Amino acid sequence: MLRDAGPKPVSILKIDKDCHVEDEWLSDYTRLVITTCQQHGVNVKRIKMCRSQRKGLHFYVDIEPSIEAELANELQWLLGDDCLRVDFNRARVQSKLDEWNKLFEVPNVRFRTIYRAKQGD
Repeated sequence: MLRDAGPKPVSILKIDKDCHVEDEWLSDYTRLVITTCQQHGVNVKRIKMCRSQRKGLHFYVDIEPSIEAELANELQWLLGDDCLRVDFNRARVQSKLDEWNKLFEVPNVRFRTIYRAKQGD
């Protein structure tokens, strides 16, 4: 059954970065993610990272509260998500697909948590 309202709200932002960076850069990126999300009324609970299937890094940002797909796609773009992916995601959202936000991982990928909010934050 199709829903008229569009995709369900999401609680995970997915960002595809087609590059590898030094670990020292990750703390700056973490601050950028937290600040950008806060400016849009979203709290970051955790950030996980893994290598992408092809050429770079994937970031998974656990957020609260859950947000609508349009805002999630905008935040992903602001956080440096691959621009072509942003365009495809916009079309999927407009088509009201619940599975609009896919990333493809290497089988048995290992995630690394690079940020976890303190209890009470």
